[in-house]
This record gives sequence, C-alpha cells and structure tokens, in this order.
Amino acid sequence: MAADQSPSGPTESRPVDPLATEISGGHFALFDLYRANIQNGGGAILEGRTFTDCFIEGPAVMLVLEGTHFEGVNFGPTGGDLRNILFRPMSGQRAIGAVPVRNCTFRNCQFHTLGITGSDDLLQMLVDQVATAG
Repeated sequence: MAADQSPSGPTESRPVDPLATEISGGHFALFDLYRANIQNGGGAILEGRTFTDCFIEGPAVMLVLEGTHFEGVNFGPTGGDLRNILFRPMSGQRAIGAVPVRNCTFRNCQFHTLGITGSDDLLQMLVDQVATAG
C-alpha cells in the first residue's frame, strides 16, 4: 500500500487550483488548499479529488472520511512506527480542527508532517498495511 520514509520532494510550493478535481505534481500545504477551497466556494470538505505525484505538507491533521484511498503514498518520517502520525478522535464522532477529505484518491503522493485521523477501522488498516522504515 504505502510506506513511511523521508520525503524527497520539491523545495518550493507550487500553487494549485483549489477547485480542481485532478491535481498532479502539486506541492502545497494541506491547510492552504483547504482554506483556498473554502474561499472559492468549494465547501468545508475536500471532496472528489484525485491527487497524483503531489508533495503535500503540514503541519496539519487530515480527517480521512469514506471513499478515500491511498495508493503508493509515502507518509513521511514516522520514527519507525506509523502510529506516531495517527490520532484517534476522542469522542468517536468528530475531529474539530482537522482537514476533512472524502472520496479522494492520493496516488504516489508524498506527505510531510501530516497527521492522520479517522475511524478506528481506518487507523488499524493503516497500522496493518503501511510498511515502516527503520
């Protein structure tokens, strides 16, 4: 599925169209895309997007909702334990302050300083399926 390694992406951010459904080769901060999406009328959820070969930075926590898939994603450095970037919503219902993504595909992307939160099933699946380095 994916791995956790130090990303080797571009050093400069490249702006992307915040409402594009296909984003390829972008380099951006997740929160910047989220804020631009809201400001341009796209709503409070990043939805129905395909990200290919993107370098996506934090610091931020991504709330992974239904229909979101990771294919060949480098989750970035985790200190050898993916659980270091995973956060469980304490109420089980909401993750206020996280950037929500729904029905999105992340293909061959690199994440840097991004935490992940979502359902218990999602978090366990990531722990079970993502290869960790060192």
